[in-house]
Amino acid sequence: MPFTPIQTFAGGLLLHLSTSSLLSDTGRVFGISGIFNGALFESHERWQWAVLGGLVSGPLVGHTLGLNPLFPGDALTSLASIGLVRLAAAGVLVGIGSRLGSGCTSGHMLCGLSRLSPRSFVATGVFFTTAVITANMTDTDSLPPTPTSILEIPSIQIVARLFAIVGIAAIAYRSLRSYLISRPSASGLLKMTPYYLAALTFSLGLSLSGMTDPIKVTGFLRFLHPRHFDPSLAMVVLGGVLPNAIHYRMITRNRATQRTGFSWEKWRVPTRRDIDRSLVSGAGIFGVGWGLAGICPGPALVNLGAAFVERDMAVLMNVMAFTCAMMAGMYTADGYLMAR
Repeated sequence: MPFTPIQTFAGGLLLHLSTSSLLSDTGRVFGISGIFNGALFESHERWQWAVLGGLVSGPLVGHTLGLNPLFPGDALTSLASIGLVRLAAAGVLVGIGSRLGSGCTSGHMLCGLSRLSPRSFVATGVFFTTAVITANMTDTDSLPPTPTSILEIPSIQIVARLFAIVGIAAIAYRSLRSYLISRPSASGLLKMTPYYLAALTFSLGLSLSGMTDPIKVTGFLRFLHPRHFDPSLAMVVLGGVLPNAIHYRMITRNRATQRTGFSWEKWRVPTRRDIDRSLVSGAGIFGVGWGLAGICPGPALVNLGAAFVERDMAVLMNVMAFTCAMMAGMYTADGYLMAR
């Protein structure tokens, strides 16, 4: 696949907008594996379901607004090329690893690194290393080459449209935020809207960055094989992680007690700094699963929505194989953690 820096950078900005908004307004970290596990197996809170709804409905919104031609790669075609057994194995590993390691790429890499969390630095380093090793050891000869000389530069009109999407998303969320802050007695359903919109923005950001396409993800992980390397996802660091770091410094500077934008929420950012065996082993297991299929919890849910929108039953079966296996892995890991 060609190098798509503009689209991926714009997608990274949407990831930044969604995660930073959720953090400053609700005090919550956008850790998708934890939210997914909590909705299914633990607290079953409404805000968690609102986030999952936003992630799954992103493809429907993108299709309705005609945004699909802007998304690099072809996630559903890539998913169709991966066998069910491989997807199921990857799903189990991602599920177990994300629970033992207390997070995935969203919670640790996108959000944790920006907070300079020692646990997230270790987890990201471990799962990225094991993912790179796994991706470079599997099926490189059967993949089409990815010439890094192919640089896909969209037209001025498309670039303007990309950044208009980013601006509209920011304005829409801020308008709703102002309304809810001025009306703290708003209905419970309306209070769930910011969580849904943040997740919807995150979903579109994943699609626009190319992170929903397994081949594009594994192309980034295969930098040891120049013929298959796609450096696009490095732009997520510039569009997502670095702006998140600046935002976190701004909202935590000179504050003895953290306050949230919404009065019904409180600051819930993790404060643990210890590095234990569960974190390291879980991150390692997660990285193997991620490198094996190029999918983690967020992209899996977005692709689930995309398969429904396209009514592609073959791809839907593949995504369901990964998602159900991931659920089984999370459930198994939770049982292990409770038994310790």
